[in-house]
Amino acid sequence: MKLYYNPISTYSQKVLIAMYEKGLDFDSEIVNLMDADSRAQYREVYPLGKVPCLQLEDGHLIPESSIIVEYIDPMAKPTLIKGDADERRRIRFKDRVFDLYLNDAVVTLLFQGMKPESEQDPERIEKAKFHIATMYSFMENEFGQQPYANGEEFLMSDCSAAPGLFYAEQVAPFTEHKNISAYWERLKARPSIARTHEEAAPILASLFARDAA
Repeated sequence: MKLYYNPISTYSQKVLIAMYEKGLDFDSEIVNLMDADSRAQYREVYPLGKVPCLQLEDGHLIPESSIIVEYIDPMAKPTLIKGDADERRRIRFKDRVFDLYLNDAVVTLLFQGMKPESEQDPERIEKAKFHIATMYSFMENEFGQQPYANGEEFLMSDCSAAPGLFYAEQVAPFTEHKNISAYWERLKARPSIARTHEEAAPILASLFARDAA
């Protein structure tokens, strides 16, 4: 199987973390989302042009990060979506809210901040800040009671939370939230997450250098 992805994409990072946790073998192809030719070439594979997307040996495509994680989960341990129906619902719920209200909001602040102030969208920025503040309140309470998003074990919901917190350190610091900060330290210590950060670092450095120029 082949994973089409971009190392700085939060949704790509979520899938990579799951892949690395399981030690799965896969081919990979980086899609340069900043390059028109690369995007056009990728749309020949997946017309919507979104990453990540998993291509199976028979050519079948599995897009959307959560769907990819669900697909690969039975392939190897550790299991990332476990428990009875209600427990699995809770895992999927947190995976979803981290995607929609943490990751998306943090990325909005990141890219709005790269624009000249005259080109920024104040309404989008305020909406993103509201979502982040709401999520921080929710997460601070949750992580005061348990080490990971859904209890004692690292699961799919943690794969989803990690990418957003990675960027949030820069655009929405959470140092005043001691439980979130402690959770983030636990996440950063995991080899799967450290690896995604190492792979993203050169591209991020290039992106920020270009923006500064």
